Amino acid sequence: ESDSWEYVDTEANAGPGDEVEYKVATVQNGLLVESKWTSVFLVKYFEPGQFRSLRQTVVFRDDFNHFNKGHFTTEVSAWGGGNGEFQVYTPETANLYTANGYLYLKPTLTVDHHSFNEGTLYNGNMDVRGIWHTCTNGVNNGCRKSAYGQEILPPIMSGKVTTHAAITYGRVNVRARVPKGAFLWPAIWLLPRDNHYGNWPRSGEIDLMETKGNAWTSEWGGDHGIRSIGSTLHWGPDAGHNCFQKTHGEKYLNQPDGWHGWHTYSLDWTRNHLSILVDNQEIYRLTTPGNGMYNYCPYHNIEDPWRNGPHNAPFDQPFHLLLNVAVGGTSGFFAEGQYDVPKSWRNDSPHPMRDFWEHRGEWLKTWHGDDVAMLIDYVEMIQY
Repeated sequence: ESDSWEYVDTEANAGPGDEVEYKVATVQNGLLVESKWTSVFLVKYFEPGQFRSLRQTVVFRDDFNHFNKGHFTTEVSAWGGGNGEFQVYTPETANLYTANGYLYLKPTLTVDHHSFNEGTLYNGNMDVRGIWHTCTNGVNNGCRKSAYGQEILPPIMSGKVTTHAAITYGRVNVRARVPKGAFLWPAIWLLPRDNHYGNWPRSGEIDLMETKGNAWTSEWGGDHGIRSIGSTLHWGPDAGHNCFQKTHGEKYLNQPDGWHGWHTYSLDWTRNHLSILVDNQEIYRLTTPGNGMYNYCPYHNIEDPWRNGPHNAPFDQPFHLLLNVAVGGTSGFFAEGQYDVPKSWRNDSPHPMRDFWEHRGEWLKTWHGDDVAMLIDYVEMIQY
């Protein structure tokens, strides 16, 4: 016996790539209850070639009518995301919540939390486990930060979640509205569940969407602010030999608010290709190299970490979906360049968070209400 049901419309003139909007109306206890309108893109029912006999299976879907903690791992850590980012990820309802059928991942000021003030930011401790009763990543003192020397505690709190569900080959769809505000760094991406081939980036990373919340930038000779989104595959035998430059694409939207509106970000993934799309328009496509990923970007006398895997390794393993809004950082994503408001820290500064915080009068005026949050309408993971 099943509590699920299916509606079939045999007259619909729709096919793969078409967008369909629907809502559900039910009568509960004599009252009419209507869902919000939901937008989805149709995908192929069968994958050609070796997948022809396999039906597609929806492994996971969440429409965020409420926040189901059982669907996600909530990151709680101040480790900086490996990029020297300026936020601590928390489970606070100010940073991670649902409203009106959307998931909000929203950055806030640390000094607005009852455990902190301007003084503790400069002279105190951030006991992540003590405040939130858990810590998910202790790297780089992620479970306990202390203000030291000239550097302060993370001045921003924000939200990050990872799906428990993971897929190998399939379709991922995320309908989202990216945030707008200086030095915000939203991301929709996937990481391997098991690190089968070793630590990052040996086991791969799939970035569906990253952008900057800045109105404009002049990095690398072009505007890489909110009018530009990037999609990237990270892979390599070690962090010093990450060949992401060969597997990166961008899409530009010449509108005042750029990509700040509602868009659907997707991944179409088989043994033969990885295709990343926005509103069903391709941003980047990798066709699996015939002689394997290692030879796609030669590493010169470095052992091939994927020698026992197929040609598409490391992209042949189960991957989780991650959603987050980071702020700032020193890894180079916010390169030295011109922005709509001055970038107040250098990436080689001994105290970048302090530099950022002490110039908040410049960037904070671009942060307006819920515009700084990334909103998620739905996420869907389909296994081929």
